[in-house]
Amino acid sequence: MIPMQNELLDLIQKKTGIRPQLDDSFETLQIDSLGMAELTVEIEKAFGIRIHEDIMDVTNIAELITYIENKAGVRGAS
Repeated sequence: MIPMQNELLDLIQKKTGIRPQLDDSFETLQIDSLGMAELTVEIEKAFGIRIHEDIMDVTNIAELITYIENKAGVRGAS
């Protein structure tokens, strides 16, 4: 697992108390819209990116990783 993924999973675990799996949805992790807004701020700080409203199209952890990689310009991002 690459460091960015591990850091993201750590952030989500701190927020939910559960170590997420890549296919976990935000609903499964019980992250509601307020929780997602808070997580978004933490992601922006941790990865130095700006997140826009298109984050609402992201439904699970794997998609969130791809979203962050694309925003951060990580090589090999889908």
